[in-house]
Amino acid sequence: MTHKMGFRTGEFARICGVNKRTLHYYDEQGIFSPDHVEENGYRSYAVRQLYPFIMIRMLRQMGLDLSEIKSYMAARSPERLEKLLASQEEWLQQELRRLQDMKRMVENQRAILVHARSIVCDRVVVEEMSAMPLVYSSPVRAAMVAEDWNRVERIIMEHMRYILTNGLNTGYGFGALVARDDFLTTGQETLITRFFTLTDKSLEHVPAEIAAVRSAGRYLVTYFKGDYMDTSAAYGRLRAYLAAHPEISPGPYSYEESILEDLSTADPDEYITRIAIPVLP
Repeated sequence: MTHKMGFRTGEFARICGVNKRTLHYYDEQGIFSPDHVEENGYRSYAVRQLYPFIMIRMLRQMGLDLSEIKSYMAARSPERLEKLLASQEEWLQQELRRLQDMKRMVENQRAILVHARSIVCDRVVVEEMSAMPLVYSSPVRAAMVAEDWNRVERIIMEHMRYILTNGLNTGYGFGALVARDDFLTTGQETLITRFFTLTDKSLEHVPAEIAAVRSAGRYLVTYFKGDYMDTSAAYGRLRAYLAAHPEISPGPYSYEESILEDLSTADPDEYITRIAIPVLP
């Protein structure tokens, strides 16, 4: 009698990094069966089955349904394998881009947390800031003047939906733009012109009317703790600084940006917001 070399179920399972139940299930479903069953009922797997099973497990880990794997295994051929692998390669490229985006988001969030440790609140300084792409929401000031808070919420939701749908969230804060005439007028500093989201993604495919860049250069900056909607004291400091330094000409907008918010702390009193006003040359 010819002796057939192979592995018993437990040994084959250990080599492939699965449990015996997985092999039994694959056999029951007609996806992957032992090479032969011995007279005593023991299942035996051949050496040549190792690589195919490893590939099947890899395809499963890449999200391929068991029904798709079963369909392929029932009528496998080099041509069908080529087509299957091509589709999985495309899926992997998408997954790699998704993971790279997630890594970028984590890196940016960690950098913000590191920066937060060195922040001194409630003072005004001049800082050099780098250029940063951003995406605007629809104009919101008229809705705020009318106290149409439902409209304001819809604008925020539409903006965030656009950011998330187009993969533009890279871990930077959600912010608000306030016009110079408003932030220089006591009591009007809460009138937001537009909301925005900073991003380090390309804005090539973003409509021109909502794509912009926060320019590089000198900014008048203050940080404050607490409710990010209560900006009056912070703008009061900025106005006082401008009054004391008439040589400084503020730009057309201020940029309000959350540094620490409810993702990083459960205590609203610990929120940190930055307000930055570009200094005109």
